Amino acid sequence: METQPSTSPGAAFAQGPVKATRVAEIPDGKRREKRLERLRLQGFWPVYGAACALAYTAPLAEPHVALIGLRVFGLALMLLGLAMRLWSFGYLLKRAELATAGPYGRTRNPLYVGTWLIGCGLMLNAAWPANLGLLALYNLLFYYIYRAQIGIEEEMLRSIFGEVYDEYCRNVPRFFPRLSTWKVGDVSEFSLTRALKNKMLQPVAGLLVLLALQVLSWGLLWPVLRGQSAAAAWESLVRGACVGLP
Repeated sequence: METQPSTSPGAAFAQGPVKATRVAEIPDGKRREKRLERLRLQGFWPVYGAACALAYTAPLAEPHVALIGLRVFGLALMLLGLAMRLWSFGYLLKRAELATAGPYGRTRNPLYVGTWLIGCGLMLNAAWPANLGLLALYNLLFYYIYRAQIGIEEEMLRSIFGEVYDEYCRNVPRFFPRLSTWKVGDVSEFSLTRALKNKMLQPVAGLLVLLALQVLSWGLLWPVLRGQSAAAAWESLVRGACVGLP
C-alpha cells in the first residue's frame, strides 16, 4: 500500500522554504495600513525630531560616568538595531515565501525589533534627563502603533499560509527573540541581492541623518543658543569637541 505524503504543517516546513500559494485576503486591509502609516508619520517623526533637538549636551560632557554610559549604551542599541534590520532584509521575500530562517527563526518580527532598538537608542542619546522622558514616550507610541501593524500583517500571512503559519507562530515568539533559533527543514539563505531589493540601505541613511542632527544640536545649535558665536561653535565642532572633549 502506497504511503501518502504528509500534509501536516510540520511536514510542509521539512520540505523546504514555504512558498505562497494563495493571495492575501484581509478585511479592509489597505485602509487600515494607510491609517497606521499616517500614525507613524504623525507620531514618530515629531519624537525623533525632539530626540535631536534635546541633545543639548554632548555624550562625554555629561556630569556623571553613569550618564555617559547611558548615552554610549544608546549608541550601541542603535547599531544593534541597524544590524538586526540589515540581517532581516536578506531573508525577506514579501508575500512570496514565509521567512523562517536567520532572525525569523528567533522572532516573527525582526525588522520591527530592529526599529525598536534604533528608536530606543536614539532617545537615550538625547541629553539627560530628557532622554528618559523621550524613551517612555517612544515606547508608548511604538506599542500602540506596531501592535496594530503586526496584527494586520499576521492576518495577511495567515490568509496566505494558513495552518503552516499557525505552526510557525506556536514555535517562534511574536516580538522578543527566543534564545535558540527554531530549526526547520531546508530554508532560504541570506541573500545580499534580496536585501538590496528590500531597500536595506534606507535605514542606514536614515540613522546617519538622525545622528548627524544630534551632533549638530549639541555641537552647534545649543552653544549658539547659550551665547557662543556660530564661528566659535563651528570651530569647536570641527576639531572634535562635539563629543564633549575640551
